Amino acid sequence: MSEELLRLRCRGHAEIRATHGKTLEFTSDGAITGRATCVVGVAGEVVGQAPGAVAGPIEITVSAGGITATVQALANSRWRPGASAVVRRSGQRLSNTLATDADLSSADLPRELVVALADPGAVVDVVVRRGETSGTHLVRYRASGPEDRLVAECAAADVILAEDAGARVLLSELGFTASRDATGPGRVLAVSTLDGTSSVVRQLLAEQPRVEVLGVPPELAVTGAAPTPAPVLLATGLSRKDVAKLAATSRSARVVFRCPAAEVSRWVAGARNVSVMALDERPVWGAVEEFAQLSGSTDVWCALDPTSSTDLGIDVDVAELVTALLGHDVSASTVARALAAQPGWSRKQAYDFVLERTKPA
Repeated sequence: MSEELLRLRCRGHAEIRATHGKTLEFTSDGAITGRATCVVGVAGEVVGQAPGAVAGPIEITVSAGGITATVQALANSRWRPGASAVVRRSGQRLSNTLATDADLSSADLPRELVVALADPGAVVDVVVRRGETSGTHLVRYRASGPEDRLVAECAAADVILAEDAGARVLLSELGFTASRDATGPGRVLAVSTLDGTSSVVRQLLAEQPRVEVLGVPPELAVTGAAPTPAPVLLATGLSRKDVAKLAATSRSARVVFRCPAAEVSRWVAGARNVSVMALDERPVWGAVEEFAQLSGSTDVWCALDPTSSTDLGIDVDVAELVTALLGHDVSASTVARALAAQPGWSRKQAYDFVLERTKPA
């Protein structure tokens, strides 16, 4: 049995319908109408000691009348016990959101459970337990003190990294020990108190894991999945043409802007790599073509990668350089590793690029 994080107790209600296709909710209100189609329990209260916050993958078990259903989701460490608890299939994190990325909504619950929930005399038990992390999940946390959210994220992590001396001291004060490296899959929490990115985190980012960036505004969070650091230029409020001009004249900076999701491919035309944050606090970095299929009118945050070296200030024809090295009997794996270590290149992009140039003409 996995660790129990939170227990809620609710009541059933005659107006519970549980037909909402995107959310389910345990409300703290004692009465609802039939329009509250996401609600599956009323008069919700915390049982026992309430945690300061809940983080990481979780399992939410809902029980009433001897019938049980379990929902897998990702906890929102912004949520605080005492308020209504909404579980969303989407990634939107509002103040009342207990968890996102749920695999079930209220409409997906077994109908026999919904019948039990509609009994005003029913006791509805809700138990939140620790879930399992699949793959590698990097959480970058900019800390300003011993917040409840930081404690919850530390408790949910498989590995904790301190990116600077201040972070190491803070973690020690909270009773957590920082590791010196991060190997293997799992949830990795990287805590910092200063600007900058440690070499260990850069190596992790080069593998393009799932990333969360906490503790900074969205215009900075969107840059947190990029494998190489760069100065940030904010271009919020500018037109598409003005953003393109700014990127062309500031080639060593990462240009940040907002645009409709369906128009990302137009706004980033001509760039090679970009960071996009369509889900709250979860940026994704990759080649521009990876984001061509985004849709919807909702604005997303974007950050264009620098297009010139921030170290040398010169441009290099990468294709010619790679071809020349291969022609002088430098192994493809050596060239690919060197290319992957350069700003704006992931390991996969580098290996694909080099292998393409080893194919017979």
